[in-house]
Amino acid sequence: MIVPDLGSLLVSLSEVFPLFVNLIFLGIAVLGIWFGTSGLYALYSVAAGEHKFSNRPVTIDTAFGKLVLAGAMIVAPVLLWKFANSFVLGGDITYSMFNYGGSQRGSTCEQIRIAITYFFMSLGALAWLVAGLKLYKATSGQHDGAGSAFLYLVGGTLAFFINDVAQLVGNTIHMDVSLSNVCTMIGG
Repeated sequence: MIVPDLGSLLVSLSEVFPLFVNLIFLGIAVLGIWFGTSGLYALYSVAAGEHKFSNRPVTIDTAFGKLVLAGAMIVAPVLLWKFANSFVLGGDITYSMFNYGGSQRGSTCEQIRIAITYFFMSLGALAWLVAGLKLYKATSGQHDGAGSAFLYLVGGTLAFFINDVAQLVGNTIHMDVSLSNVCTMIGG
């Protein structure tokens, strides 16, 4: 049995992580549909007055909060998919992830950099999913973690656009802190 080295393992992960990100986006959209259905049912309950026998009656704010959250969860992945190359600095990697073709080919170091980028993108998408779940709990009246949902949204955005954040930080401090600099440092 041939055991692959770390470089070839990371190169093969550059094919797996985009699928993982797309699967998370699909889960976010499906949960958005579920949350929208829940919001419509809550709106119906408010309009019909069928909350008499509930210990936590549904309000109009709860129903509209669920509907707004559902719309955001359904639309956000589609907007990222369509406009990934138009509003980010490192948009080529983000844009190529959403194409149906494979990842970009290059040197082993370049493939490792892409795998690390896709890993951070998958972490960011997972953080967005957790933020959506926390916001849904907050609209359902469980206020234990609604404030941390904002941190997940910000952290997920920073992780998803790691190349852009690195380029902005590098431009600010006048140093190259991007992942492509790693390849230069190791001579790849």
